[in-house]
Amino acid sequence: MRALFSVLIGYLAVPVLNAVSPLIALPAITSAYGSGAWAAIAIGQSLGGTAGVIIELGWGLSGSQRVARMSPRNRGRVFATSLVTKGIVAVPVLALALPIAFVLTPSFGAISALIALASGLAALGAGWIFVGMMRPRLFLLTEVMPRTVLVALSALAISAGLPLVLYPLALLVASLSPPVAAALVLGTRPADLRALGPRRILTVIRMQGHALSTNIFSSIYLSLGTTVATLGSVNATLIYASVDRLKRMVQQVVLTQQYVLKGWVGREIDPSRRIARAVRATLVTALVGVLCGIAFAFAAPVAAEFVFSGTVDIPPLAAAIAGANLAVVCASMATGAVMLVTLGRVGAIARSAAVGAVIGLPAIFVGALVWDGTGALAGQLLAEVAVFGVQLFAIRARRRELIRSGRWVVGPRVQEASTAAPE
Repeated sequence: MRALFSVLIGYLAVPVLNAVSPLIALPAITSAYGSGAWAAIAIGQSLGGTAGVIIELGWGLSGSQRVARMSPRNRGRVFATSLVTKGIVAVPVLALALPIAFVLTPSFGAISALIALASGLAALGAGWIFVGMMRPRLFLLTEVMPRTVLVALSALAISAGLPLVLYPLALLVASLSPPVAAALVLGTRPADLRALGPRRILTVIRMQGHALSTNIFSSIYLSLGTTVATLGSVNATLIYASVDRLKRMVQQVVLTQQYVLKGWVGREIDPSRRIARAVRATLVTALVGVLCGIAFAFAAPVAAEFVFSGTVDIPPLAAAIAGANLAVVCASMATGAVMLVTLGRVGAIARSAAVGAVIGLPAIFVGALVWDGTGALAGQLLAEVAVFGVQLFAIRARRRELIRSGRWVVGPRVQEASTAAPE
């Protein structure tokens, strides 16, 4: 437990700095260019985040627990495979996202398109491998610190009167440097990148199908939420994007525990003990999510005054809905990314994300149409509840299968268990 706590403290620096980065830049941007620039940046991040979810190909969902048990040389090869496959997918996906970002924000079209590009390319990093390795310092030094420093420098430049374009350019450099640094750290060789032929690339992409499907469906109501809310009502953009941004900042910190828990669960070789670890990890994450959701509901309106330089007023009801959303997201991330992956049911995660997309897309749109930003947030909450429900049902079904076969051992007998893997 002391070792896990030490690693957790190390990982806390990752989301804290990710949360601090916008806190540094957004006040400078909104003070110099107003809420219109922030809305354009939010749309660019929404579209770029959606593109990044597809580009990522689900490596973070299905790969972290796998690499936890790999040799260092194999990790370097796996990272090369992920880079090649992500790069091929990135070309058509970004070619679609950038023009849309440009058209949706006529006043800041180029800025929004550059933000979308940088947000999409951020998926090329190796953070998911460092999560499996339980090496928070590598995650911090290769991905998070460069981003924080570059964003801080761009914020200072914008405050000094330099152009707004420095912010997306800083994000772009911060997205391209991590894969280079990670390749050096992991020992990835140029030959590893050239070793993949077209047939092998297509095979790997196909193997990532369930994890990719999960990301695609999730992006419809998560990364695309701001865009969908804008289509429902232009007045919904500011409230929805601002509350969602604050929620994601907190969510990054809260879900730090998953960085540790994925590696902790994945390192266990014995299948029964791995299931027992996954159960404990899920319960802890859900409890922490509830506590943080309650705190967010009370703190969000006050935090918005500082983060957005007084240009955004968050209604208490919107903050309460977002707090409930935060609690449900934390629970569903644990039941999906930890529990169902351990149980060998990645396909169930994809199905839950599909249900969330089917419900979330119209719910956010209609909510924005009827009740502006608060309604759009309620639509997002409805989608997350549906996702969580589907995942709980899948866990229950898989648990019954394992009980019937004698492989569900999470109590005192787990020390004596030595059964086959549940895959």
